[in-house]
Amino acid sequence: MKKHITQLLFSLLTFCTNTDIYAQENEKKTKSPWSGSVSLNYDFTNNFTGNVNLGYTQKNWDLFLDYSGHSDRIEISSELFRSFSAETSQLLETEQHHLSHSIALQLDMRPSSRNLFLWNLKLQFPKITTNRDINNRTQTKEYDLHHRIAFSRKTIEGSLFYKHIYETNKHELSLNGIFSHTKDSRPSTYQIDDILTHTSTGNEKPEFVRLQMDYLYTFENQGQFETGIQFFSRWNKTRYNLHGTEETLDNWLSNLPLNDGLNHHEYIYTAHLSYSRQQGEFWLYKIGLHADYDITHTKLMENTDKHNFDRFYFYPHLTLQYTPSDQQELAFHFTRKATRPDYTQLNPFTNPIDHQTFEQGNPLLRPEITNRAEINYLLHGEKIQLNGNFYFNSTERFITPVTLFSENNTLTLSYTNGSMENKVGLDINLSGSPTSWMTITPSISLVHAHANGKYQGINLHVDDFSWSGNLELNLNSKKHTEFQALFSYQSPTKVPQFKIEENYYLDLAIKQGFFNNRLQVSFSVSDVFDTSEWQARSNTDTYRLANYSKEATHAYWIGLTFNFNNFTSRSSADDSHPQKRQVIQLGQ
Repeated sequence: MKKHITQLLFSLLTFCTNTDIYAQENEKKTKSPWSGSVSLNYDFTNNFTGNVNLGYTQKNWDLFLDYSGHSDRIEISSELFRSFSAETSQLLETEQHHLSHSIALQLDMRPSSRNLFLWNLKLQFPKITTNRDINNRTQTKEYDLHHRIAFSRKTIEGSLFYKHIYETNKHELSLNGIFSHTKDSRPSTYQIDDILTHTSTGNEKPEFVRLQMDYLYTFENQGQFETGIQFFSRWNKTRYNLHGTEETLDNWLSNLPLNDGLNHHEYIYTAHLSYSRQQGEFWLYKIGLHADYDITHTKLMENTDKHNFDRFYFYPHLTLQYTPSDQQELAFHFTRKATRPDYTQLNPFTNPIDHQTFEQGNPLLRPEITNRAEINYLLHGEKIQLNGNFYFNSTERFITPVTLFSENNTLTLSYTNGSMENKVGLDINLSGSPTSWMTITPSISLVHAHANGKYQGINLHVDDFSWSGNLELNLNSKKHTEFQALFSYQSPTKVPQFKIEENYYLDLAIKQGFFNNRLQVSFSVSDVFDTSEWQARSNTDTYRLANYSKEATHAYWIGLTFNFNNFTSRSSADDSHPQKRQVIQLGQ
């Protein structure tokens, strides 16, 4: 396999070289409407990523086609120890195979200088196959366990955007809409001492739609007024089933708080308006207000319980900006926003990791409401740039992972809302260029967090100071050679119930450009000294728990990227259905 990949890399290098020479010869004759980029990265352990980006440009319209895919295997070693009514220790070896394909098609149309249309279609097909082997030891028994999960997702997402420009940046009207449909499947099997004890099947169909209209108008005094309305709705139907066999050990499945599924619907109606103006030569202010009316319907299928919730809420925002010179800027911002739980956190299905460790979402989670006040300072000179940010965050009903223990020493990983979380922090980023070929960028973040709340007798109190820092070094030569080193550090951190130990790593990369930097060859090493790891501990009056997890992050990568006809990359949209990890890391 490695030999074939190496042959493919050199074949691609030859192709890119010949294509580039051909392109340079013809570029002088006529400017081609085609542009694009092809890249391939391989890490010598049969992991690879690839991207193909094509663009076709005409006078009044552009067409873009993007494809990305990756195939990689992740190996994670974990240890989990807990002592409640009895002591249990586990050694876990997890292997995940990720296979993903993503295709995006975008059409930009400019029929006139006053009208702009944008249409986008995106398809995503990720698959994750997880095999987990567990050696489980108690004071009286020892088991060998095997858990296999085959997760697959199919997502289709489309959006349409229209803007009518009466006068550029002064009088504009825009309309946009987006729709996303996803279908998830999650069959799994579980064996104890090579005996099949249970199987499970699971399906989800999360969807969402967003419709929005915005209007901008600039008055004669240069004051700018913005207003708009938005409708957002998301809904999901989950159906999960857990099937035991005659060989089920100690009939442990009968004790689980099972739930077959969830019907969830959410409707949010929003209106917003704001006004901004340049006041004199140095001052600018902006004040605005969002108003949300949120309706949520939740139905648990196991006991047909229904939970309906509606809320009307205001979200003000304020900006004051002072610019004494072209090199300095000082600003104050106040914002309020809501963060809603995702469907990973809401799904009530009990997923067994083993016969003593389970995952279960909380369908009754409420959205977080965060008030944030911050002061920003920016200084940019010829060879140095400083960016400082001092902030205070206050989050009502903050969402946090929790671990629940039962009398028979079982452990359930779930989520809950705490009462209040306050954070005071300082972020400093300094970028300096002592020479034309060197850039040094140190950054540091200092945070003091205070949280409180209770859930089923669990104290969610936290009072902690932590810090993190990065140091990035970039060296560039006139011959398109670039070297980059990145060192990252995270200090010990406390979250509800747990203390997470420090984590740090070093990444190195070098890139060489050929043919006026159209062809780029790169070599990188991730986690050079193999130091990145995860350790979480909890010690209370009633239980002790320790979790260690080490992913195989040390890897060597070689990459090729070829750009033709002055292709420029475009930012890609974030995943519409992000996944959130638990505090306890078991290679999931």
